Amino acid sequence: MLFVRTLQRGTLPLVLLAAVALTGTEADAKPAFAMKERVDCLYCHVQPGGPRNFRGLYYDANKYSFANFDNEYEAKAAGVEPDSKGADAVPKNKNYPNVPVPKALNFTLKNIDGKPVKLARYAGDVILVVNVASRCGYTPQYADLQKLYDEYKKKGLVVLGFPSNDFGMQEPGTEAEIKEFCTTNYKVTFPMFSKIAVKGDGQVPFYKFLTSKETNPKHAGDIQWNFEKFLINRKGEVVARFPSKVKPTDPEVIKTVEKLLAEPRPGATATE
Repeated sequence: MLFVRTLQRGTLPLVLLAAVALTGTEADAKPAFAMKERVDCLYCHVQPGGPRNFRGLYYDANKYSFANFDNEYEAKAAGVEPDSKGADAVPKNKNYPNVPVPKALNFTLKNIDGKPVKLARYAGDVILVVNVASRCGYTPQYADLQKLYDEYKKKGLVVLGFPSNDFGMQEPGTEAEIKEFCTTNYKVTFPMFSKIAVKGDGQVPFYKFLTSKETNPKHAGDIQWNFEKFLINRKGEVVARFPSKVKPTDPEVIKTVEKLLAEPRPGATATE
């Protein structure tokens, strides 16, 4: 009788929907991130409904959020390939996700396309950090930065460009405009980041670390202008700083870069 009444009232579809919901399993449901990115269960699980791989472990550890997820870094930390899925994405590093990160690289910033990047993804490389601008007298140094990057990237050098409008309002554009300017005029291929403040009240934590006497006593001091440069060695230590007027192709810069590149990566064997 109840079934007849339900049918007559037109509520049967709701009843059936509720029944389906009750019989569904947790493994069938996709989180909002997975739905948005159009990924399947193997993106986060060894098998549907099974143990988590490195992405699933991250998702769980960060209270079910991928807000600051950097797939390239997390894969590196887990010891697997960035495009691995399912069982292939199970961490080979038994310490994952508790992987030590150098203090100078323990920061997450957004790249020029707005995606989160953990600077720790560059651990083991020699890193040249530069605050850049599109309308500065030093802007042609983009060409020198690209030349340096092309020359030494296969040996482990990475150049990181951080646009800033802090000096003379010389970087007023949007990230899209900055990207277009760099690629069109200087063929920039090294990593570029979203516009940030490198001094003052809005200074991002990464640049606060670089300029503070407490965290970087040997090379501390406020950023004075666009295109100041910091060098970070393979151990994640800040080892040199060059003022704006010193070009990336200056003999002293190249000498220092080559010296740092000659140092072994942490944990590398003699044959690597």
